[in-house]
Amino acid sequence: MKEKVNIKELFKVYDEEISKNTKNKNKIVRFEKNKMQNINYLIQKLKKGEYVIHHYNIFMICEPKFRIVMSLPIKDKIVNHYVTRTILEPKLTKYLDPRNIATRKMMGTDFGIKKIKYYLELNKKYESFYILKMDIQKYFYSIDHIVLKSLLQDKLSDFDFQLISNIIDSTNMPMINKTILNQKTTFSKKFPSRVKEIQAVPIYEPGKGLPIGNMTSQFLSIFYLYQLDHFIVHDLKIKHFIRYMDDFIFIHPNPQYLKEVRDKVIGILEKKYFLKVNQKKTKIVREKEGFSFLGYTFQVVNKKTILKVNRQTTQKIIKSIKKRKYEFQKGYISYEQAFSSISTFKYSFKYGNSMRIQNAIEKYWFE
Repeated sequence: MKEKVNIKELFKVYDEEISKNTKNKNKIVRFEKNKMQNINYLIQKLKKGEYVIHHYNIFMICEPKFRIVMSLPIKDKIVNHYVTRTILEPKLTKYLDPRNIATRKMMGTDFGIKKIKYYLELNKKYESFYILKMDIQKYFYSIDHIVLKSLLQDKLSDFDFQLISNIIDSTNMPMINKTILNQKTTFSKKFPSRVKEIQAVPIYEPGKGLPIGNMTSQFLSIFYLYQLDHFIVHDLKIKHFIRYMDDFIFIHPNPQYLKEVRDKVIGILEKKYFLKVNQKKTKIVREKEGFSFLGYTFQVVNKKTILKVNRQTTQKIIKSIKKRKYEFQKGYISYEQAFSSISTFKYSFKYGNSMRIQNAIEKYWFE
């Protein structure tokens, strides 16, 4: 079966995204030596419906916590971005609620913080109001392939559906879990005091999960719960609601109703999507107690909204500053690279008590 491939867009993805953003420039140099042949190979595989992912470079990182990263070869990375830009985004974005804010153009963290502040302002008309915060356990590893495909099938052509299904099913390759287990063994020996944390890193169950790091995974993960988002807004009538990937925030003046919302949402997550919530992170609080979201703690005290960079975020930034300083002093990175990284911390947290970040930079970089 042959299908039309947008060759211009394929080259555009490589030139404007992959070649510029791939950190390992040696990979780009090797790819460039046979650029035309490499891209022509992809074109032929895509046209014939024969494209599949054969390999991931899998490794574990320990900052800010132990987690697995799955990196694609350049050829597969091109296809992954191409599929997202030409199939997923144009054909599926219309199904997404604007309160679903992760990894979308003109949205993201900054947009989410402003929206939360706006919702808090609207609820100040009540004497008191409440916030329900929910979090899904191991979301990326738990997304069910059959459920996801059932949501995609009637929205895509047969060709597009098969192509994306092949990418989704790539987590079923035996080498993935084998490599993850080997990484866990290696790191357990290297960090004996953190064995429990390392062993808690998930592996992929058959027919479950999305590849960590793929652009297609980022989009599919925000699409997966789109029907739930609509149910929350239109059936449960929760207008002041935000979801950032697997983190939910609901704001309402009636705590009893929020309990009903919590129970209904948990029921749908478990029965329809086969997902479980993190019970420790799922709670209802009053506005003056405060809640954490997107790296900040939000509170409303005496009708005044207070934002603070939360303690956990500050500790992660301090660790990263120390790491960049060490890498610079050892000559692993240039001063420009270190400065760029440090500046990101400074300007990424511009709300609330952002001086906490500035003070951390001055203390741990310049000391």
